[in-house]
Amino acid sequence: MVRTPKYAILFRTHVWDSFVERQFLRLRSMIGNGDLFIVANNTSGKCRIPDNFPVVIFHEADFRDQGLEFGVKVNPMWYNVDYALYFFADRYDKYDYYILFEYDVRGNINFDRLMENICRDGSDLVGLTSKDIFREWYFYRSCSDLYRERDLTKTFLQIGIFSRRAVSLLYQRRLALSEQFRSGSLKYWPHCEAFIPIETRLAGYHYTELSKYLDVRRYSHEPAYLEEDTHMLLENEVVHPVLDRERYIASTIRYEGRPEKFFVPKSIFGKRLRRFPVSTYIFPLFLALWHRIRMLPAGIMGKVFP
Repeated sequence: MVRTPKYAILFRTHVWDSFVERQFLRLRSMIGNGDLFIVANNTSGKCRIPDNFPVVIFHEADFRDQGLEFGVKVNPMWYNVDYALYFFADRYDKYDYYILFEYDVRGNINFDRLMENICRDGSDLVGLTSKDIFREWYFYRSCSDLYRERDLTKTFLQIGIFSRRAVSLLYQRRLALSEQFRSGSLKYWPHCEAFIPIETRLAGYHYTELSKYLDVRRYSHEPAYLEEDTHMLLENEVVHPVLDRERYIASTIRYEGRPEKFFVPKSIFGKRLRRFPVSTYIFPLFLALWHRIRMLPAGIMGKVFP
């Protein structure tokens, strides 16, 4: 019989409100023998979590103290999601596996059984490889000078499962690259979704697709799913991103490159917004339309808004 490995789930967030708390409580209901922690970026000072929840707080300055570079000036914790993992594992090093679990993920998962299967397979990293063409990725340049073309890959890590030795490997590699970055010998800082799977494979460690264990048909970066539309999940199904009403509306508008589609009869974009009261989306929609108009070359207006 395969034993259940000792595992910790890191519920990763930078905000706390009623929606995030509901997500945390849903996750907590699925955990058997594992330990659950909130791992929160409180650099803003605004992420206030109730005292009765198990929480590990970090600030961006903590990683500078560890000798880690960010490589970017904007959203460094989003660009380096693995840093929360190193911060936690440095303080809690007793686990066989560590699971990064973003606050906007929702699943119907038996974690004990999941981790038994992963342990049986001897996996060091479990994630979902992106099917997008790597060269078309916005952060392609961040990796192309450091890694060989044949090694380039991108992995979704809204759920990322790491063995203890994989955490140690990746942390040491980040420290080594930080030294190179400070010295100027490394020009571009690799995005975490490429750095993590590439370094794991180059070390000869065992990578396994998340799809081997979970139903990932609704697991990507967009489109978003409204919280109340995900109450009935299939067994082992995982969904991302799951958002409350305000976040869902903002995400729907943000990912629509042509917000004027709202006025096209039967458009999916318009249908997604019109299920809500006009007052909840009119202002962000107006801003998106105004931004779109300002970006258009002169003479195109009549073609976009006939």
